[in-house]
Amino acid sequence: MTHRGFALLATLWLIVALATVVGLALASGRLGALASRNRVVLTRGRWAAEACLAIVQARWAEHRLTDTATIDLGRTTACSWSVEDPTAKINVNTASRQELVQLLGLPDSLTLREPVTDVDELRRVPGWDSAWMSVLTVDGPGTVNASSATASVLGVLPGMTPEAVEAVVSRREFGRPLTNLDALAGALSAHARATLLASYADLAREITFTAPQLIVTADGWVGSKVEAPHATVQVLVVPLPERLAVIRRRMS
Repeated sequence: MTHRGFALLATLWLIVALATVVGLALASGRLGALASRNRVVLTRGRWAAEACLAIVQARWAEHRLTDTATIDLGRTTACSWSVEDPTAKINVNTASRQELVQLLGLPDSLTLREPVTDVDELRRVPGWDSAWMSVLTVDGPGTVNASSATASVLGVLPGMTPEAVEAVVSRREFGRPLTNLDALAGALSAHARATLLASYADLAREITFTAPQLIVTADGWVGSKVEAPHATVQVLVVPLPERLAVIRRRMS
């Protein structure tokens, strides 16, 4: 009876072991199939994102770049894109210490590690505020676009008095944006004009009235936009009359 009991126990353990091996093999097969499917989906998503960038180039030539509605590419594949003007913000790598301190409301003792390659690196700075994300960038040539920057960003530039900032913002809101510094100076009172002219050379180096660069982020996916994995291609471009010249590309 003892030998029979041991034999039965060994048989049961063998069955359990075989069942475990079979289960692991099936699970591994399912994971492999799922991984393969995800790779295929991401590859199709990347193709979709690249297709969106081609559409962006066509829309730019047609002066329809702001038309960023989702594009149905067929076979449950779709893409969309967004456009950002990095010069609407302060470039943390080129701005002066005084401009950063004034813009962020931090003490003069603030020290930032340079160069910063990603705005997220600033999260380690004492006093970090998530609102900084709306006013800081690491992209662009370091100039500030008066046609898109906020009043808080414009206000830290040399020679930009509250009156000068108000003149830029109000003219922009009424659809009659200023196109150069001389036009801005002509729209100011004598005192504000004198302040601007005293810093004219410095301000001219830091301000622009058109976007010298743009960031285009294209997303591609297969199936549900909410649930499906997305492939993203981001390009930094220089707007030219007939095309967008790509000077940097990132993929994720």
